[in-house]
Amino acid sequence: MPLHDLVSPWAAAAEADDAPHARTRFRARHATLLESLRLQRAPHDHELALALDPVVLHRLARRAADPEWQQRLRDTAARASSLGATVPATITLFAGDGSGDAAEPIPSGTPVAALFVERGDESALDVALVRSLAAITRWRAPDSHSAVRVSATDPWDRWECASRIPLAEWAYLEGVSLHLAAALFPVFEPHQLLGISRGTLHRMREREKLLRQLFLADLEQTSLGAVLRWLAPGAPPSARTVGDVVLPPATGRYLAWRISAERVARVGTAEALRMPVGA
Repeated sequence: MPLHDLVSPWAAAAEADDAPHARTRFRARHATLLESLRLQRAPHDHELALALDPVVLHRLARRAADPEWQQRLRDTAARASSLGATVPATITLFAGDGSGDAAEPIPSGTPVAALFVERGDESALDVALVRSLAAITRWRAPDSHSAVRVSATDPWDRWECASRIPLAEWAYLEGVSLHLAAALFPVFEPHQLLGISRGTLHRMREREKLLRQLFLADLEQTSLGAVLRWLAPGAPPSARTVGDVVLPPATGRYLAWRISAERVARVGTAEALRMPVGA
């Protein structure tokens, strides 16, 4: 898969004699992709937030431009394709501000797996890339039976989709994509796959019966609130509350991973990634 480094030119803009003008030119040059990412990650912001500290940017640019590191990402994408994530996507590197997921899938047009390289944990980047490639395949593959179907000409707005497609569809994708990541990185422990601490995972396991009951009761909901509550680890506690229960971050991802395990074991990741939720 092609890889496009947008960290280095953004870092160069920060070091330019007229940095504000150079940043404006960068944003104008990549306006379509930046606007699509803003709508998915921070729809209420004026523009997509990117790193501004020159010291941080210098460090991130070294990482993003490293040929061995880039090749590792390409190798991960190739291995994901061999296990079922077969829709090609451009891996595009950004230096974000540290908020949101480490990757963002954009399935419309020429698909893009946007990877935000400021994350220090390599396992988080690896899993995020695989999750994005799995999402693009589920949403774009011609043999997919997902309720979310995107063509090359469709505009992409996952928040609008969340308002009409049940939580079950979004959760199913999360579960299968985590099994794909686990197959690619068998040395990763469950808390690394989920992007949470060991303590958070332990607390979810202790309360799994209750959490699963609440989760199953919400699966047919079609609302942004349900997606934020269960599948957005960065959501504030107020958004992760059901009744008097505050859900640990990534609870929905954990439960989706657990619930989808039997199907993945039975049919494999490639078929599971394409099956309808209720099959």
